[in-house]
Amino acid sequence: MAVELIRDLLKIDQLVGEEHAQALVEGDIVVPDVKPDISRILSVDGIVNITSKESVQDKIIVDGSVQFKILYASDMGDQPIYGMNASASFSQNIDIQGTTPDMNCDVTGDIEHIDFNIVNERKVAVKIVLNLSGKSYGVSKMDILREIQGVPDIQLLKQQVRYSDMVGSNAADTIVRENFEIDENMPEIREILRCDAYAVEKETKVTDGKVIVGGVVKTNTLYVGEDERNPLCLVKHEVPFTHFVEIPAAMAHMDCKVALKVDEVYTDVKENVDGDRMLFEMEAIVKVHAAVSELEEKEVIVDAYSPSKAMKLDKKKVNYNLTVGSNSANAVVKEMLEVPDQFPEAFKVFNVNVKPVMTDYRLVEDKNVIEGIIEANVLYLSQDKDQPVHSFRQEVPFRHFIEMPGVDDNMNADVNLAVNDVDYSLINPTQVEIKVNVGASCVVTKKAQVELLVNAEESEEVVDLKSRPSITIYFVQPGDTLWKIAKRYNTTVNELVAANDIEDPSMIKSGDRLVIQKTYEYKF
Repeated sequence: MAVELIRDLLKIDQLVGEEHAQALVEGDIVVPDVKPDISRILSVDGIVNITSKESVQDKIIVDGSVQFKILYASDMGDQPIYGMNASASFSQNIDIQGTTPDMNCDVTGDIEHIDFNIVNERKVAVKIVLNLSGKSYGVSKMDILREIQGVPDIQLLKQQVRYSDMVGSNAADTIVRENFEIDENMPEIREILRCDAYAVEKETKVTDGKVIVGGVVKTNTLYVGEDERNPLCLVKHEVPFTHFVEIPAAMAHMDCKVALKVDEVYTDVKENVDGDRMLFEMEAIVKVHAAVSELEEKEVIVDAYSPSKAMKLDKKKVNYNLTVGSNSANAVVKEMLEVPDQFPEAFKVFNVNVKPVMTDYRLVEDKNVIEGIIEANVLYLSQDKDQPVHSFRQEVPFRHFIEMPGVDDNMNADVNLAVNDVDYSLINPTQVEIKVNVGASCVVTKKAQVELLVNAEESEEVVDLKSRPSITIYFVQPGDTLWKIAKRYNTTVNELVAANDIEDPSMIKSGDRLVIQKTYEYKF
């Protein structure tokens, strides 16, 4: 009877490559006509928005923009501080060998450094160094053998392969809009300088065909008030939201990874029923990205042989990434910031803007130890009548860890940091205490490899059992298994177990003595 092969299709998602690139963004920011001249720059911050990404041969083409938020002081104006927004676009290639146009890609961007210079009283030159990280994902499809029939004494070595199958990913934008009324004991709004918003995930649920995400948008709104004694005010709000991302193949039992980002924020000041500017409307565009995966387990044939017939086998090695686990944790970073000696003493703190940056991580002892810095920008009021508003920037090192059972230093981690809350207080004229709630989410993967049987056929070689001794005494060598020994001596694992009274076939060790009997079938 001829060999009959029953095949199966194995589909494994693979990380083709991961590379980093830097982009230099330069531009001139011109003060709007309705604003006064610039005397001093207090702060320049930026947010990176990836507007498009495309996989082409051996690279990813990235287009995006940087949204600037600038605070400055003017000797010509009647306000202590002014704000203006601007943007600059960029385009950059990330070279990743092996990338093809049909692959999925993921790109993240972050600002490494900002330089700015006052060209004249109406223009600011800005230079930004961007760090871009790109990943290319492909799908490996191959025919493997599920069963081999037609050879009566065929021996099959099977193995359970566990791997993560990317079911689908998608992104959707949701608009979070809310009207706020400030407390009556606060001054009227003259001008909103900036509104910083960030989204925090609260609950995620995978259902058939979609991912439902619930969270809150936290806002810090800094405005100039109609009160000379209280010129700058900060109000905080939280707006809950629920949104869903359509992923047709998603099912309730699957795993999901969600990333939230606030792309743009708009504000508009309004009057209340009394005609006072005590109301404002906030509109934030939240980008929700969801990726759904399922842990698959498939039985595959990794080796085969026949004790009586010579076989020709074709094998193929498959490399893939296996998700070891995922987890998240929060940590509160508390630090005392010192006002620099060259700056005047602080009378009141208006705002502390923070940004967490990971510098390194280590997978040790069932946890991921994260090291990083928090970039803190403090805006405060001094008692200097000529220059009342000042700001300074300081970096705060921190260490955080996430429990990750089963990890080791040979694995890889994908870590995302986010600010969940910021609190601050002026301890004395030269010290500001900050408390930052940093959230960290982590997915750990490891590289795995399996050699699969993709084809088998009878060989023209002849297996000569007659010349083999009736009994062979064999001493187990390092690295031996019963399967390897049985295949080498044209017997079976079951025959070795029966002949040597082996209770656990997986527990043989180097130096053990095995009796290998020749079994010969006489034909009449």
